[in-house]
Amino acid sequence: MMINKVCILPRHWFNIRVVKHTTRRASLSSSSCCDELIRRYDDTVNSVTTLTLNNPKKYNVLSSAVLDAMQLQLDDIAANDSISVLVIRSTGNAFSAGHDLKEIHAHGTNEEIVALFQKCSKLMMSVNKLPQPVIASVQGIATAAGCQLVASCDLAVAANEATFGVSGINVGLFCSTPAVALSRNVHAKQAMHMLLTGDLISSEQAVAYGLINKAVSMETLEAETMMLAKKVASKSNYAIRLGKDVFYKQLQCDDLKDAYELTTERIASNFQHDDTKRMIAKFVNK
Repeated sequence: MMINKVCILPRHWFNIRVVKHTTRRASLSSSSCCDELIRRYDDTVNSVTTLTLNNPKKYNVLSSAVLDAMQLQLDDIAANDSISVLVIRSTGNAFSAGHDLKEIHAHGTNEEIVALFQKCSKLMMSVNKLPQPVIASVQGIATAAGCQLVASCDLAVAANEATFGVSGINVGLFCSTPAVALSRNVHAKQAMHMLLTGDLISSEQAVAYGLINKAVSMETLEAETMMLAKKVASKSNYAIRLGKDVFYKQLQCDDLKDAYELTTERIASNFQHDDTKRMIAKFVNK
């Protein structure tokens, strides 16, 4: 069943939550609605949570309301030790067309634009800093901040039909903030080609560039994404969280020596964890 084409929720997901945009924590409570900006599905059996952008008529733009709703969810997920992996996906034909240019154009004072992009930057950094690995499941076009969201995730699986771009330059706008995440995933010359031309790239190119991990058929996208999510979730939760944190921190080290000092301390600490001791003992005593 293609989940991007239906409103009825798959039975294999559990504790279904639908999120209305609000600043109150009550927005995380259960609801029977299925037409809100963000849907949340908690699979408690496999410890995988799915957030779904659900504004297909507007190509799942990252409006101010969507950013607020998604930030609220990320903050809640970060504090939940029972969640091992987060999947981000969308309904409709577009993963996300990025910012809502109509919203910006209508209320676009410099102060408002700065505040909006600070809000978006906070969201992208929250994805990166989330304790749990985040997997993007991309069924359609991902442009500008939509492409930035894919690049901010730890892993990404896309349908063969999906395309990616940072095409603000086509309307006279260099995608400066999406360039931050993009340039940390792909080679500088490939990133600059995308940024300066506004050209879209295919899923096959996105794999070659390093923007996504795998391109699959539309029919198998859900299954491939969930298989990856469940595989990661089956590993030691402690080791996965430690690993994500240290991976990005060592990348920020200017000196190779500093990177090795940091990772040496972390791997030694990892060895001392009870789960690790138990799993190694089981392995060596085979």
